[in-house]
Amino acid sequence: MTFRFAVLLFAVFLLGAAGPPVVTDIGATWGSDWSAKKLDHILTLYAPDAIFFTTDGARFAGVPAIRDFFQKTLAANDANVHMHRVATEQSGNLAYESGSYTETIVSGGHATDYQGHYLFILRNQNGGWLIAEQMWTGSPSPSK
Repeated sequence: MTFRFAVLLFAVFLLGAAGPPVVTDIGATWGSDWSAKKLDHILTLYAPDAIFFTTDGARFAGVPAIRDFFQKTLAANDANVHMHRVATEQSGNLAYESGSYTETIVSGGHATDYQGHYLFILRNQNGGWLIAEQMWTGSPSPSK
């Protein structure tokens, strides 16, 4: 092997190693924090200009608006959500995570089970993956 080829091979290796980190299971972290009502930690998962879409189509733009919506939601409800990542892919500084979830929400002493799907669009910022957009589907679970 020539010296130039070895240097080229080493440079390719370094460039590949210097790419964005592998996407972690953000859904699992989000679900755990939501269930524990760790609002401040949940919000560290979002880019400052993030967009959050609710299951009924409402749109909240930016962390201050998302915080306000989450704070009101968590104050009125107790939730236990389990998120199951089904797919993730990344390309450069963008990635996505999608999956399904089940959730029990207790509101006013009444428990309702929900199920649905989620999608996170992620952006690599400052060496970490942050939620740029989040969308949900959901409906009450079928009766048992």
